[in-house]
Amino acid sequence: MNVPRNQTSPMGIAIRQRVRANVLLIGCGPHAKRIYLQALAASEWASLKAVVELESKRPQTMATIGKMFNGVEFVFTQQSGNRSDLPEELRHELALIVHRGQINSVIVATEPLSHMSYALWAQSCGLHVLIDKPISTYEDVATPPAQAAKLMADYELLSARRDPAKAFIVNTQRRYHPGFQYVFEEVTAVAREYGVPVTAMQSTHSDGQWRLPAEIVTQDYHPYNSGYGKVSHSGYHILDVMSNFIDRSFSASGKSFDEVGAFAAFITPEGLIHQQNRKDHLAIFGERYGQLNPLTDDELKLRYTGYGEVDASALITLFNSRTPVSNLTVNLLHNSFSRRNWLHPGKDLYKGNGRVKHEYHSIQQGPFQNIQIHSYQAHDKHDGEQPADHREIGGNNHFDVHVFRNAGVLGGEPLRTLSSGDFHFTPAGGGTGLMIEQVKHQVVHEFVSIVRGERAPDTSESDLATHRLSVQLMSLTYQAGATRRELRCAR
Repeated sequence: MNVPRNQTSPMGIAIRQRVRANVLLIGCGPHAKRIYLQALAASEWASLKAVVELESKRPQTMATIGKMFNGVEFVFTQQSGNRSDLPEELRHELALIVHRGQINSVIVATEPLSHMSYALWAQSCGLHVLIDKPISTYEDVATPPAQAAKLMADYELLSARRDPAKAFIVNTQRRYHPGFQYVFEEVTAVAREYGVPVTAMQSTHSDGQWRLPAEIVTQDYHPYNSGYGKVSHSGYHILDVMSNFIDRSFSASGKSFDEVGAFAAFITPEGLIHQQNRKDHLAIFGERYGQLNPLTDDELKLRYTGYGEVDASALITLFNSRTPVSNLTVNLLHNSFSRRNWLHPGKDLYKGNGRVKHEYHSIQQGPFQNIQIHSYQAHDKHDGEQPADHREIGGNNHFDVHVFRNAGVLGGEPLRTLSSGDFHFTPAGGGTGLMIEQVKHQVVHEFVSIVRGERAPDTSESDLATHRLSVQLMSLTYQAGATRRELRCAR
């Protein structure tokens, strides 16, 4: 049954008649292969029409797509890195493909240095956009503060050019996770009834990216050698979780803040040499390590000049009329517990190199409530059927929520504990048995539903308009880390 043409969203935007989502995928790296291709192949209402990838990835890209889809066009380009605009020749080629394939939507899954150029191009063509996080980043963003300030300028530019009739979704999948949604609702309910927002929050995310010293120089996937690192990688997800708790709780409580401050410190690859030097690596791997990496520690330190952050820690403070009203602490770690014990890196640097996720959030609402989220994996093998203990601590789908309540005021029990099995979740189809990856498929499912006209663009869980504070926190963290002093900006 078609949606009536006069149906509108909360912002008054008309919901269109249903159409098919004809998708242009820009970037076909490990994440796109694992998530976007699987989700599109499983969708009844989406068609992959074309793929854009670097010329250097031509053979593997064509082989991957050929196994899953028919009739897909390809564009291979030399372009990478920051550009304010796409080359005219590439724009012309993309325009022809959009016309031939009747393309109405684009998924931007390149490395983040290219996000802005493709997003602006897609907006100029009137296409629906689903973009990977972060919205943008820059080479050397972790060093000169001026580079980090560009992040907010990028956000403002995309917002100004936004067509309200088109989707612009940032893929931050925790917003779609039923466990996080439950905690969002619990925090919002207490804020609304008792007038107290989030008064303190601590978040930690680590993902066991053990990279050996010479690999840091040569690897370009989730790199450090371009002057950015963890904050621009998975770090944005955690800053986005924080911003959601802040925005929702302050709005519901009727309270406000007018300024955000941050102090941050980064551990760079040079710091790793002080933690584990050449002698230490030789003791672990033997002489094979010396053959693979002939560089001395001093030579590596010189190579590492200007590299991005491996680990980042930040204290973020919210102010009202220059009075601090809430403190938030965040620890973002690549150099953390890993299952890698081999010398040569795995072929899949996304999931196949010993990567293990540990995630923790503690949300305080004054004397009324503390909610803790715990998610700890012990294994790096996530494909195939999940083991029987996959929801237990250390399991691939471990996700526990502990709700501590002032029962004398709020009522109910003083402690309630839930696990991943307690949250209602309907898989969108495709992918592995990992709950977080099924949630990523939900993002694609929502995107397709907006393209088809089943719902209005501004009803997305992760609409561009809701990412202002997330980008602000990312920009401030980088600026503070570069200057090693507290920086503030207006709300």
